Amino acid sequence: MGEHRAVNHPYLRALESGELPDPVGALRDYAHQYFAYSTNFQRYLTATISQLDSPEHRRVLLANLLEEAHGVSPDEAELMRRHGIDLEWVENVPHPVLYRRYLEALGMDEAWLRAHPFCDEAVQWSQLFLQCCSSLGAPIAVGAMGIGTELIVRRVYTPILEAIKRYMDVSPRDRVFFDLHQKIDDEHGEVLLRIAEELAEDPAQRALVRTGALMALNLRAGFYDSMLWRAREMPRVTRAPASSDRLRAVTSGSSGFVDTSRNRDSLEPRPVEHDAGELIHRQVGRGGVAEDFSRSRGHPVYEVALPARSVSFSVGELAPGQATSNHRHAYESLIYILEGSGWSIIEGRRVEWRAGDALYVPPWNWHQHVAGDEKALYLTGTNLPLLNQLGQTVLRQEQGPANH
Repeated sequence: MGEHRAVNHPYLRALESGELPDPVGALRDYAHQYFAYSTNFQRYLTATISQLDSPEHRRVLLANLLEEAHGVSPDEAELMRRHGIDLEWVENVPHPVLYRRYLEALGMDEAWLRAHPFCDEAVQWSQLFLQCCSSLGAPIAVGAMGIGTELIVRRVYTPILEAIKRYMDVSPRDRVFFDLHQKIDDEHGEVLLRIAEELAEDPAQRALVRTGALMALNLRAGFYDSMLWRAREMPRVTRAPASSDRLRAVTSGSSGFVDTSRNRDSLEPRPVEHDAGELIHRQVGRGGVAEDFSRSRGHPVYEVALPARSVSFSVGELAPGQATSNHRHAYESLIYILEGSGWSIIEGRRVEWRAGDALYVPPWNWHQHVAGDEKALYLTGTNLPLLNQLGQTVLRQEQGPANH
């Protein structure tokens, strides 16, 4: 089974090597679509247990199920420490919660997941695998769950974990789901292998165990086929490697500068000429109010009129107790609070702020800003010009009038 396409799939090699148009986009897509399968893992294991006739077989798999539901056993604490895994990250934390932690680190919270359905191939993989574990008998269930799944976990997660380390800005704590399965979580496979070996003493059941393993592997390979196609169809995007793999520029303290030899598609920088008068907008906020924009938002907004092609700035002002309209837009915003205090409601989540704080509003999130008991003044930066430069039609929606 170790030579099956599911274990040596070109999709896994492409993720690890980054030989895809958008390595980060492909890893994000994998994280999302794989959740359709992984979120049901306890159901697969429960279904497999229900197929077993032997009380001893059921007992040892129930122990595995409890570990899935309640985190890593204390016996593995020393092994985790040797692999750099903090026990506090995983102790008494169910595996599904660990995976949700990873998704949330990528910005895929509950609202995001509701708005982004799984692809058909991911849903079909989960549904068909559940059938293998629940309705075709114990030998097929054990073959699918054990030989075709648990025994290959380390092999298939190794390239995925390496790709995450190389291309994703995700902390070890947030990605620990993959570290556990790649470095430590072998016991489940060994338990299922012992059960499979006992079942396989009967030649008829041996053939069914093999059938179950092949069914699981073929389903996984089919999922990888579709994911490879999706990854190759993504627009080409050039991104810097994750922070753990960056080379900082020697002459600058900014982590945003990277070694350009890592991106062979980089264009040679050339100076852009502007008259000196175009390089400064004096006394922003003393006139120059964006009337239409201010009217839609329900409060004064002052544009920063400078010829930037990738970022824009504006200064917003809210009277005590005043609120903006509830609105959303396709560009992202960074907001720095210059004066005052208040709060924002972003996709239903309240975020309080005061002078000196910086606030991030993700693209297409409904949001509204409200001043507290004193006037609020804030500076907003967006990537709207960059999206325009890329030819994107940038949408914005207002939802009802502002509350004054």
